Amino acid sequence: MVLFPSVAKAAQAEIDRVCGTRLPALSDDLPYIRSCIKESLRWMPTAILGIPHAVTREDEYMGYTIPKDASVLLNVWTIHNNPRRFPNPRDFDPDRYSGDTQTAIESANNNDPSLRDHFTFGAGRRFCQGTHVAERSLFLGIARLLWAFDIEQAVDAQGRPVWPDASELTEGGLVQPKSFPARIKPRSQEKADAVRREWEAMQGLLDGEGQWKTLPEEVARKGVRADARV
Repeated sequence: MVLFPSVAKAAQAEIDRVCGTRLPALSDDLPYIRSCIKESLRWMPTAILGIPHAVTREDEYMGYTIPKDASVLLNVWTIHNNPRRFPNPRDFDPDRYSGDTQTAIESANNNDPSLRDHFTFGAGRRFCQGTHVAERSLFLGIARLLWAFDIEQAVDAQGRPVWPDASELTEGGLVQPKSFPARIKPRSQEKADAVRREWEAMQGLLDGEGQWKTLPEEVARKGVRADARV
């Protein structure tokens, strides 16, 4: 959001319209936030080459023989930056997903791969099993951060904005931005107070090891043991 202030403002406008003075919840209809999540995962996938898969038997694809036990990678970065699939791929444009109401799992189950939103969570039967957790966490994280805070560029000694370099990433199979300066400030005192109240309320739900004291009802209904550790 530091790099794309106009996107942040549009997202905050939607959040303010839907949520008002309360924190966003999973049940909120925030299509622009969901589009921001899709575009974030497309624009800078964490696993730029996907996760390696193994071929269980010899196969052939477009005239190429793939031997048994060979490692196969899904080149996520190249797919996500294909201009035929995503026009102007290095533009961060959540509106490219306007009208796409599918969850990541629903998108992955499309018979037509051209309807996929992105491939950050993989493809095929070995699709990431934690997709629903990641997607919900991203929704709450992005929506609540933008509800509560303005995230802006830092300024240098001369008062000029300092723009982070989007290409400054950690190296490895999984990438993330290197540390960069930013200004993060509450949008209002009321919102700051609401965040503190929510934080304090959540502390009462966890024990000294950061685990649930009592499982939430919706988790308990799914058969998770009360003594389970996560």
